Amino acid sequence: MTQFHGNKAQRAVAAIATAAVLAAGLMTATVSMAAPSAFDNKMSAVIAQVKADPNYKRIPLESSADRAWFFGECEALWKKKVSREQFVAEGSKQFPGYEASFNELADLLTAS
Repeated sequence: MTQFHGNKAQRAVAAIATAAVLAAGLMTATVSMAAPSAFDNKMSAVIAQVKADPNYKRIPLESSADRAWFFGECEALWKKKVSREQFVAEGSKQFPGYEASFNELADLLTAS
């Protein structure tokens, strides 16, 4: 199990990076957090569904900047700060050829 040491800002950055990596399907372990937020719980459910879907094309989130961008976009969609269409359009612009992946993520993130 991964443990984060340091101040709250460092832990927050580490949690964001970990969530993005998990969402990308690049890690199989989960991180234990004291009190996961509703968004963290939703992302965990989305990750589980994506991993179970053999047809899902994993988005190549190679850099920390890509992972931070991805997490921010997912959270913005979940919090209804951007529309589903904006989320898919921005994702497809950032990662050409992955429109279907962003559509699936949008469906999962916006499902009740």
